[in-house]
Amino acid sequence: MFERYTEEARRAIFYARAEAVNSAAKFITPAHLLQGLMWDPHLPTCPLSAVKAHESELRTLLKAPARPANKVPAELSRDVGLDQDAKKVLAYAPQEAAVDNSYFIDADHLLRGILRFPNEASTALESIPLDLPTVRAASKVHRAKYPEKKTLYHRLFGSPLKAHRDLYIKLLATLAVMLLAGLLIRWLNY
Repeated sequence: MFERYTEEARRAIFYARAEAVNSAAKFITPAHLLQGLMWDPHLPTCPLSAVKAHESELRTLLKAPARPANKVPAELSRDVGLDQDAKKVLAYAPQEAAVDNSYFIDADHLLRGILRFPNEASTALESIPLDLPTVRAASKVHRAKYPEKKTLYHRLFGSPLKAHRDLYIKLLATLAVMLLAGLLIRWLNY
């Protein structure tokens, strides 16, 4: 499910789970996802640095406890699922990546997923003030400065050629069958 997510986005989701465990929540919420985005000190994009700059204010607005200094809780074995709003955020993140014409889902796409609909995290973000058009503009500037590295898979099956993916799979399957048939005929002739 998370193969398109960058390392930063995966870490943010991991830290969101840690935040949910720290607060003894039953589910991961958009507020936990926002807190997970604030946890990582190495997030590169401009809108995320703006969020990081207002971390204490956002934690106060979300009524979230102060996080221990970059310490992940030891008790992460407890299973914590996603609530409906967190599932919406994870559904909107790929759509935001598509807006950027990006195959990979980055941490700023998670932030934009949070801002796509009313929830406690989006309300807190709008109070600092940070809104969806501002974050999209900052992401666009960042992506122009640091374009994503495209993998071979992305070049073959990524967003520009996604419509032809089934055709490529059928072509490869046909070639494999033809190769096996050729080998079988050659083996039967000996």
